[in-house]
Amino acid sequence: MFLGDKSMIYLLYGEFESEKDKYINKLISDNKIDTKIIYNYKETKIEDVIEECSYTDLFGNKKMVILNDAIFLTGKETLESDLLNKYLDSPNENIILVFKVDCDKLDERKKLVKLIKSKSVVKEFKILDDKNIREYISNYFKELDFKIDSMSINEITNRLSGNTKVIDSELEKLYLYKLNEKNINIDDVKNVVTVYNENEVFKLVDAVVKKDKKKIFDIYKNLLINKEEPIMILTLLANQFRLMYQCKVLYEKGINYKEIATKLKEHPYRVQVSVNNSFNISKKEIKRILVMLAKTDLDIKSGVFVKEKALESFFLEL
Repeated sequence: MFLGDKSMIYLLYGEFESEKDKYINKLISDNKIDTKIIYNYKETKIEDVIEECSYTDLFGNKKMVILNDAIFLTGKETLESDLLNKYLDSPNENIILVFKVDCDKLDERKKLVKLIKSKSVVKEFKILDDKNIREYISNYFKELDFKIDSMSINEITNRLSGNTKVIDSELEKLYLYKLNEKNINIDDVKNVVTVYNENEVFKLVDAVVKKDKKKIFDIYKNLLINKEEPIMILTLLANQFRLMYQCKVLYEKGINYKEIATKLKEHPYRVQVSVNNSFNISKKEIKRILVMLAKTDLDIKSGVFVKEKALESFFLEL
């Protein structure tokens, strides 16, 4: 019998993909899984997945089978499979079957959804927002048996400025920094956690789009005064223009803000800002800027320019 949640079937849903992957890795570790096999529902038949789950290794090795994009659990698509129903009633004890779906809500009206929920461990992974990011930080350190006060948690959230994609790497930095003491205070946060001043970067992106060089250099100067690292500014700029390109492509296909945010797993505010900026620039120009940013990054890493001058050169070349 497997360890962990003592189940052979798991249903993981929500839009926080990195947390789902982290949970799966823990299942693999806890249950000493030998083999992981991944299927995508859009590219395979459910019968092939069940056949894989039904197969017993001659040496009794434990296996995990993951079905990505299980959209039949949402309102988008319907699945009827007697083979799946039978397997759910009598799963293979040497297999962990994982259903993964990127949605914030399951279609609870469906019999199959009710059946899978009754037979599995169900976990929801919400994208972090202003409401639940503090709880996430608190639980992160609680699980590690660390102490952290509310002022420190607030300082972390303020420094991240909604940039939840980097949260795990920043929290890991704190974890390693205080590994011996296991007690985090606000000074530790200030010493370790990077300030992600995204609102200023949004303004900088807007100025770059409009080729307003006076505004560009005013914002850049203020960022440097506030001790923002040029490499971090460069990375955030690249991320924003990459997001802008994706948003522009999807918006031109008639997809609205909310659907774009869900599809790209981005905060709705970031998507709205990116779409609005994209109205003032062509896809060709966005790609040109991304190439220039990549060259600037290479110039810094190869020592052609010192980091501050490399970004200045990029801004001047616009």
